[in-house]
Amino acid sequence: MESSEKIQSIRAAMPAVREHVYLNTGTFGPLPQVAIDAMRAESDREFRDGRITTASYERANDLKQRARQEVARLLGCRPEQIALTRHTTDGINLAVMGRNWQPGEELVTTDMEHPGAQGPIFNVARRYGVIVRTARLGTGAGDVASAMARLIGPRTRMVVLSHLTWNTGAILPVGDVAELAHRVGALVVVDGAQSAGSIPVDVAALGVDVYAIPGQKWLCGPEGTGAVYFSDAALDQLHLTVVGYASLAPNGLEPIGGYFVPKPTAERFEVGGVHLPAIAGQVAAMRWLREEVEYDWIFQRIAELGRYAVGRLAATDGVAVLTPTDRMAGLVSFTVRGADPQRLVEALARRDVIVRWITHPYSIRLSAGFYNTEDDIDRLIDALEDARAEVSER
Repeated sequence: MESSEKIQSIRAAMPAVREHVYLNTGTFGPLPQVAIDAMRAESDREFRDGRITTASYERANDLKQRARQEVARLLGCRPEQIALTRHTTDGINLAVMGRNWQPGEELVTTDMEHPGAQGPIFNVARRYGVIVRTARLGTGAGDVASAMARLIGPRTRMVVLSHLTWNTGAILPVGDVAELAHRVGALVVVDGAQSAGSIPVDVAALGVDVYAIPGQKWLCGPEGTGAVYFSDAALDQLHLTVVGYASLAPNGLEPIGGYFVPKPTAERFEVGGVHLPAIAGQVAAMRWLREEVEYDWIFQRIAELGRYAVGRLAATDGVAVLTPTDRMAGLVSFTVRGADPQRLVEALARRDVIVRWITHPYSIRLSAGFYNTEDDIDRLIDALEDARAEVSER
């Protein structure tokens, strides 16, 4: 199938991208038809048959395992290293809260992290006296590994950073950082919220210990879905913070020596019941991406659109691109001279161009998905001047 035909076929399966100039995948990806169909079918099945039959329990286990398998294929790991979550922040919390922290131990992070990572980090700082050391990376364009290396030392127990930053769209060298961290025995926890589904990810090759992802962004799944990868080393070292029935091994409720027995796999980090229609939608969306759209094509298409967006923006008077162009994908941040980002985003929305503003750096962010077209970018550029004039008049 020719690329143009493929893009039109994809867009036909995603009504939201035809309804708007949809340039905010970094917040929510558009749902494909297969995900909606799967969610409806699962909801209907629960309504007709109930949720307490033997078959329903077996189906739930099967669906969850299929979800773990899809995530494992995406990240290049084994299904037993995957736990299902509700979002990226769940995975970050499981990792950061999973250490038996001692006062004075250190956690190294960056000033580019999303609040979903910052929250758990400063929670352990407050509760356990952990010292947080923060690398100042600016836009992420400089020598990130060296900046991190200056902070990693003998008391470092964990390093937390993004693979693709949520604010400027910089791809950080997590593999290099992992090598530095492992020299001192520290675990590396990665926020994969903007990378999973937008760039290739191989957790084994990167050498990271924990990799947390959402289902609703670049993977175009339902809200309330996500997953987290744990390396074998992380499984050996991290403790459970929240524990439930799903965490336990068979017969794990029977105390052995006064302790319960967790599952030997990453499933130990799963607590209890899930919204099965959402899991069905997650599986359907990821299978569609893998089998029909194809991940290699997706990554290439997103990179092409990112470069196209940078070219159009950089050629527009008064626009400054903040994203490092030598380490980017489809997420691009920029400012417009004389225009407040929040007000400009609101003005663009009135013209049916959907982007977002971010707080640091205070700017506008577009995130181009594989379903977008060059025309979408052109329509953003065309709308900018008119929207800027409206904002300036107020």
